[in-house]
Amino acid sequence: MMDEITMLREAFGPDAAPSVTAETRARTALVERMRPRRPGRHRKTAVALAAAAAIAVTATVTVRSLGHEHPSAQRVTANVLPFAHPANVAQYFENAAWTAERRRWVDPRPEQFMYTETVELRNQRSYENNNPNGALVPGKTENRRVQQWNRVDGQVQAEIRGGKLEVVQRGGNVTWDRLKWADISALTTPEKVANWVDHPDAAFSVELTAMIGQYVLPPKVQAAIFRYLAQQPDMRLNPDAVNIDGRPAIGLGRVLEGYLAQELLFDQRTYALIGERVVAIADHVTHGDDADLVSHKGDVYRQVLYTKMIIVDRPGDTQ
Repeated sequence: MMDEITMLREAFGPDAAPSVTAETRARTALVERMRPRRPGRHRKTAVALAAAAAIAVTATVTVRSLGHEHPSAQRVTANVLPFAHPANVAQYFENAAWTAERRRWVDPRPEQFMYTETVELRNQRSYENNNPNGALVPGKTENRRVQQWNRVDGQVQAEIRGGKLEVVQRGGNVTWDRLKWADISALTTPEKVANWVDHPDAAFSVELTAMIGQYVLPPKVQAAIFRYLAQQPDMRLNPDAVNIDGRPAIGLGRVLEGYLAQELLFDQRTYALIGERVVAIADHVTHGDDADLVSHKGDVYRQVLYTKMIIVDRPGDTQ
């Protein structure tokens, strides 16, 4: 088994910013070392572990969100997660909120852009065109990369289409709905989120799960949303979800229409938000005018990986 000094050396040096894997291994090791042990352990070993823990707690590291850093953010100090072994949905969400709050962040200027990059698991186009509402079919799926830029003031949008960057300016007959940045950035507590949900804008509103995937949220806002969701009675835990890239994930969400679980996906170790999915948790038949839609338990209808969510200066920027 790797000794503590080697693990700490991998985590905190010689590079200025340790890898996410190294951070996770060091944090996990630290939590395990701090758990109560049965009496009778060798004193020398206990002292060495305590010293290693002290070094880890006081070391300054870079905390990443979604595997990428905000370009002009500040460093934070690593600590132990609030719940090393969460026992319920609320504790899982609190760990996620704690991690979100430690993202590096600088408030954007109105002329800057929210850049969101996702990978979606979709049925192949030929199949999808004939079955637009169908579940994902093993062997007939493909990954599609989606890159979008939305100016903070809501006046410009851009995306990659056919390998080319297309930029659109609001004006004339060209318009779209976007939440105002002032409204988004004000959602800094669960109470403010609750009020926003209970009193939506009459002209345009967005579900919280959609907001999380479509906007680059300030850390305090993302944390407040997680804490608000933790208070909702219909939240459920799926500890064995799997993300689009094969990584084990924690699914937290609610059941829609009695048979569809809408889940936010979190990394099992760091509790960083990594994606979302919609999966059937029971057999169900939806009757339609032309045909019935039959769902089977385990069918996946949406699977998305969040690969990058950052603030950039102009359309086309990805760093």
